[in-house]
Amino acid sequence: MKEKLLNDIRNLTQMISVDGSEAEVGRYLKERLESVCDQVEVSPMGTVIGYLKGDLPGKRAVITAHADEIGFMVKNITEDGFILFEKVGDYSNKVIPARKVWIQTEKGRVPGVIGLRAAHIMTPEEAVRAQTAKQSYIDVGAFSRAEAESYGIRLGDKIVLQSDFMEMSNPDLVCTKSLDDRVGCAIILSLLESVNKSQLAGELVAVFSVLEETTIAGMIGPVNHIKPDYVIALDTVPCGDVPDVDTAKELPVYMDRGPVLIIAQGDPTIMRYSCMHPQIRRGFYDAAETLGMDLQELVISENVYITEESIMHMCGQGTPAATLAIPRRYSHTPIELLNINDAVKTTQLLIRFVELNGNINLSFL
Repeated sequence: MKEKLLNDIRNLTQMISVDGSEAEVGRYLKERLESVCDQVEVSPMGTVIGYLKGDLPGKRAVITAHADEIGFMVKNITEDGFILFEKVGDYSNKVIPARKVWIQTEKGRVPGVIGLRAAHIMTPEEAVRAQTAKQSYIDVGAFSRAEAESYGIRLGDKIVLQSDFMEMSNPDLVCTKSLDDRVGCAIILSLLESVNKSQLAGELVAVFSVLEETTIAGMIGPVNHIKPDYVIALDTVPCGDVPDVDTAKELPVYMDRGPVLIIAQGDPTIMRYSCMHPQIRRGFYDAAETLGMDLQELVISENVYITEESIMHMCGQGTPAATLAIPRRYSHTPIELLNINDAVKTTQLLIRFVELNGNINLSFL
């Protein structure tokens, strides 16, 4: 299981799938689903859906992970061939300058670098102030707008920071871009390939969603279409076990301690709050107990952390939902860091949870 997860994570993270341009990852996922699912659909917006019906009666469960990633978009091309761009999603300005990039065009990937004002002429104020996307440009080695356009670059093309797949000295730790949430996608593939239909109660619907990083709302349409009994959002969550975090007070999440139940989540700036459905929470406890597995739990409702669970109350009559998260360090950077053992344990927990699907009781009272 570990090697398969590693291989899928390596493949998926090296693809480009910025919001609104998720086709590269979508094609990979669709091909994989066709070999294990009874039916595969692709929505008009690019959401990839796979249906796996068990031989026993039970609930219809959606397990979802988002296929998109944060990045940038070409805003304009200057007359002397430089690329101006805007953010797509929540990238910190601190990680923008002096980075290699890929621009995704219809002709293929175009390499470039984000320029940085020469240190020799920076003012003291410029030296300490983060360079914003609006102040930045990409150098693709072109000397005119026409030359840049000849490479295939057009307004609206998506951009990612280049980040190779790196194994640390401890080979269980891997570092790259877009682990959020390609690790979730890899886990769902592993789950589907592990399920025995003859022992599956109900139906398992795998949904690889789009536009999560910009709107969160990409799951409303698919859930209204599928009409599941409940939804599990599989996503990543920041670790607090680093020197610049007060772990106990701010973020009690640790690498290599297994999956995280997001008990409560929220975004106070938009008055959004969600709490894990109590019966799904009980189901995770039961599954973990049979495995002898410890679970991490997190309440993060006063900070900004929301997943697609947070909009499930808007779907149908209100769909019971929960978020199961994989810990990783350095959120929304090109150096996200993951312990593969946490992904393995999350997969094992989901497999057992699905095996117990026929016994889950979703009654709230």
